[in-house]
Amino acid sequence: MFKQAFAFISCILVAQSQGCKTVTTVEDFDIETYASAKWYSHQQAENVYSPKANNYCVTAEYTILDNPTFPWGYTVGVNNKAEDVTGDVSGGDLCAYSPESDGKLAVAPCFLPQRSAGPYWVVAYDEAEGYALVSGGQPDEVGEDGGCTTGSGINNSGLWIFSRSQSRNDALINKVRGIAKEAGFDTSVLNDVDQTKCGPQAEEASLLLVDEQSEEVCLDDEGEFNFGFGRIKISCEWVSAHTLFGCLFYSGNCPATCG
Repeated sequence: MFKQAFAFISCILVAQSQGCKTVTTVEDFDIETYASAKWYSHQQAENVYSPKANNYCVTAEYTILDNPTFPWGYTVGVNNKAEDVTGDVSGGDLCAYSPESDGKLAVAPCFLPQRSAGPYWVVAYDEAEGYALVSGGQPDEVGEDGGCTTGSGINNSGLWIFSRSQSRNDALINKVRGIAKEAGFDTSVLNDVDQTKCGPQAEEASLLLVDEQSEEVCLDDEGEFNFGFGRIKISCEWVSAHTLFGCLFYSGNCPATCG
């Protein structure tokens, strides 16, 4: 605990010396409400465990544990998930605890002691609007746009814009980016996350593709085509008027008409 406090104070002093604002987190943070539904990342900074190549279908889910884990005493279960462009899934289960009630969580693999956990700070959160801004601790490196960033390693790294909705809401994302900038973060590090072909949305996209392909396959031939081996020309309109005979021989020309 003393090591964590010393590291935190040192980080604050370094940040202040470099002109970085001291980050404040959500007061009276309600972890149970925060953990009540899945979060979808729509923008995030790159770090060692969240490479830009895995910015697809990124989600985070939390579970309030009935009893603290043994022997390390974690109280929250965490499940992170991400995909790459091919659909390969990465992530997995982690554990967390909240030493205070001000939105400062600490996260680590469940088999590691709490002193190995990295900061996961809820900087801004509105359940009604469905957003959360999360930082991997105090930013202490001056970035490109005058704001500050965290590192890019395992602990003390990362910045995320989460939404309760998988559907992208640019107005909401821009609002949270503004909150991040006002808080002193370098928002240029935030990269988009593609949530368009994940879960239910993937199924909808697949069904839409099937419908489009079906429409393409089932279109009638336009114009006229030969009747038998003679010089007479007919069309799908003629086939429609003589379906019994026409569809027997010309269903390939008129699939929509002959069904």
